[in-house]
Amino acid sequence: MPLGNLENMEEQMIINALERTGGHRAHAAEQLGISRRTLSRKLREYGIDVPSGDRPTTPGTISHEQQKFFRAKVNLPVTLQNANGKECQAQAVNLSTGGMGLDTIPDPVMFTGLLDVSFLLPDSDTVIQAKGRLVWPTSEAEPACDS
Repeated sequence: MPLGNLENMEEQMIINALERTGGHRAHAAEQLGISRRTLSRKLREYGIDVPSGDRPTTPGTISHEQQKFFRAKVNLPVTLQNANGKECQAQAVNLSTGGMGLDTIPDPVMFTGLLDVSFLLPDSDTVIQAKGRLVWPTSEAEPACDS
């Protein structure tokens, strides 16, 4: 779960529930333990527009709202550096506007707090540098990087 204020955490939890349910509001509300009406109110409050399945879309374009649910599968090396300068290599397995899913993080306990995250943008010579934190969505899940 992302670190930050309570409203940011609530908004991210709603977005994650909508991602898991493919944008199905009733299922997302059930997962969140709230009524569909409360979910609709929260969607308006946070300005989250969930596209309905019957809206026509232009091929090759993703609206701003759809970008909240976009996740690309990737397979690329990522370098993490903690505040003490210690580095490790991890493998990115997905990338979305909400963060990056990482696999094979050696000794994740050494990488708490704000981290420097860098990786080479696929099919280019561009190095992406960002700040991020390792977070776990559930106690059984692998760490992910929220950048």
